[in-house]
Amino acid sequence: MKRTEAQRSALMMRMARILSGLFLLAFVTSHLLNLSLGVISIEAMDNARPVLTGIWSNPVVGPILLLALIVHFILGLWSIYRRPTLQTNLQDSVQIVTGLLVIPLMATHVVGAASLGINGVNFNYAVATKFFWLDQPQIGLLQVILLSIVWIHGCAGLFTWLRSREDMRSILGWLYPVAVAVPVMALMGYAEAGRGVLIDAQEARTSAPSYSENAPQTATRTPPIIPYKVVKEVTNQIIWWSLGLAALTLAAREVRVRLHPFEHVQLKRGDCAPIATTSKLTVFDSFRIGNQPHAGLCEGRGRCGTCAVRILASEFPLPQPTALEIKTLSRIGADEDTRLACQLTPSGGSVEVEPLYPADYSFKDKDITETAQPGTQPELQT
Repeated sequence: MKRTEAQRSALMMRMARILSGLFLLAFVTSHLLNLSLGVISIEAMDNARPVLTGIWSNPVVGPILLLALIVHFILGLWSIYRRPTLQTNLQDSVQIVTGLLVIPLMATHVVGAASLGINGVNFNYAVATKFFWLDQPQIGLLQVILLSIVWIHGCAGLFTWLRSREDMRSILGWLYPVAVAVPVMALMGYAEAGRGVLIDAQEARTSAPSYSENAPQTATRTPPIIPYKVVKEVTNQIIWWSLGLAALTLAAREVRVRLHPFEHVQLKRGDCAPIATTSKLTVFDSFRIGNQPHAGLCEGRGRCGTCAVRILASEFPLPQPTALEIKTLSRIGADEDTRLACQLTPSGGSVEVEPLYPADYSFKDKDITETAQPGTQPELQT
């Protein structure tokens, strides 16, 4: 089936969001790994800096990183605008909220790093640790919060994406402990490096010699000139503009949902009580809001195919599947009367469906099933 221009655009936007997200997650991971070396020494952090974090500030990668940040933020806002409902599970809610906060929190780091580069300031970990622990501890705390939020957002998206891919499910058991260990090690490294700085500062204060007025003075190094005022003004503007865009997106989504015409839908499956819903919601969202558990390893993103349902009856004609739905249905070898619950929005009337997978289905279940009876599909849930 030939894809339309809109379908191709949707697939390209989805791929751009995934790739930009992976690029940003690599950026955060390298910073966290560099911070974790603080448990050894600040010198170890600086020795690893050219490999782990220095690569992000070169003239080629730096602009790509900035572009990835903007693209991921804008596409995230677009996905929120297109959502039929904001009622979802805890993981999805956390990913939405943290996604809205990524740019406001990263503004301080991005603008500060760019300003230092423009002014030729060598801001290595030895200088940065003293700055964050002695001069501007509130900015240091903000950096820790930033990395934590971006890490949570990135891991939530990564796990949702990998969980929907059968060829990746075997590595999830290894990634879960890594997702916890990396930020914990980074915080330990940051705290240990800061502790050393505080001890050195205390010893310098207590052992500082007193000089008479006529005593010869040793030469002191001129501290780097950092344009705090400019950094603060630019950072504040980025924060307010990004928060404003987020608020405008939420308001526009609310207007779109309220003004969009809809029909009443009665959704039924098996022996469960019928659900009164509307043509604004997908079958998957209707089940979720109606407190009827339904399989969906990718959380309704149309990637895994585990939310598939067989259409038993529909009072009104159903809308045509999207390119993403066609691709996923083809991959799982679905019949013509099968649709993805997360992509299907009934036009109205009464719709009766039968799930192809149990509500608690995981890809491990498929391994067990295929081991017992090769080539068979999971048992249908009734």
